Amino acid sequence: MLKSSTLILSLVFCLFSLVSSAQTDKSQPATDGGSKIVRLYPNPATSAINFEIQQLHNNERLYDLIVYNFLGKKIDQLKSIGQRTTVNLDNYYSGLYIYQLRDRRGNLVESGKFNVVK
Repeated sequence: MLKSSTLILSLVFCLFSLVSSAQTDKSQPATDGGSKIVRLYPNPATSAINFEIQQLHNNERLYDLIVYNFLGKKIDQLKSIGQRTTVNLDNYYSGLYIYQLRDRRGNLVESGKFNVVK
C-alpha cells in the first residue's frame, strides 16, 4: 500500500510540473542556462521564508506569489508582492511546497520548491 501511495504522489508531482512548465510565457526569450529570477532563503525553513526577486521580468514591478502543497492544493497566495517578501510559515506543516511567481497578466515567470521543517 505504501508503494502505491508513493507512486501516486510521484505521478501527481510530475503532472503538476509538466502543467506548470507548459504554462510558461513563451513570448520571452529563455534566460541564460536556467538562471533563477527568485532567490529564496533559508531553505529548508522553519518559521519564515524570504523571497527576493533578483531581476525584473518584462519590466514588471509587482508579482503574485502562489504556494501549493506537494499534492497540488493551493495553500497561500500573496498578491502584488515587490522585490522582497517574507512568508510566515506558522500555518504550514512540515513538507515540500511548490511556489509559482506570476506577472500581473497571470503568466508564469518562475516556479520552484522549498521545504518546511518543524
